[in-house]
Amino acid sequence: MSEGIYDKRWEQKFILPEHREALLHRKFETKKIEKPVLDEYQLEEMARVISEAMEFNSPLNIRYYRNGFIEEVFGHVHYINEVNQRLHVKDLKGDTNFISVD
Repeated sequence: MSEGIYDKRWEQKFILPEHREALLHRKFETKKIEKPVLDEYQLEEMARVISEAMEFNSPLNIRYYRNGFIEEVFGHVHYINEVNQRLHVKDLKGDTNFISVD
């Protein structure tokens, strides 16, 4: 086989683990979104829904922003920690999730 002929049988892509990790990290970072800004009405409505759910022990599906992504938890609001500004939500598995309300 001459040097000018390209042989596809030997074409392989090699990537170092560090490069693969960097590419995956970059892909992850590009999927991040900016923190949504809620108006006064939305904040009041959320407070009302949370208060009612606590009063009647109703489960809530809560979607919240954390580190560039919207996360979701389904469960009961167990406690509102006003000092640390976070909700304590017990999900259906019995795990307690701490959700910042800043």
